[in-house]
Amino acid sequence: MVAYLKSLKQADFTDKSIVPAFLYKQQKKEGGNEQGGANLPDGAELFTTNCASCHQANGEGVPGAFPPLKGSPVVTGGDLELYVTIIMKGYDPRPEFATMPPVGMNANFTPEDVTAIMNHERTSWGNNAKKVTVEEVKVIMDKIK
Repeated sequence: MVAYLKSLKQADFTDKSIVPAFLYKQQKKEGGNEQGGANLPDGAELFTTNCASCHQANGEGVPGAFPPLKGSPVVTGGDLELYVTIIMKGYDPRPEFATMPPVGMNANFTPEDVTAIMNHERTSWGNNAKKVTVEEVKVIMDKIK
């Protein structure tokens, strides 16, 4: 049995430059929610596809592995540049949490995608933060390129 298990091919997920093909699939729906004069994709769907596996559908994360977004000062706060940078470029926070990969870059997020995800997170799980606009996000994404 051990010989058989050793013979199986396993993808090397320790190499952070390799992004498995099954991650970050985008399925956009037309006619999403209206915000800032833009027709946005479905933020809840984008969150489920790209974020929920770590941060959980309830936004509570996994203690000791992935931080909660529910009640997070990053999510509900006013430092939008930090928030967009984390989504696009990833984050290597405190030692008690895993490193977040650059989900936004890996998935080729547009400003509309990032705005939709942020607005979903800022208004879900009891979070009651002001929604952001595509224009705000676009300015930040142009700055952090």
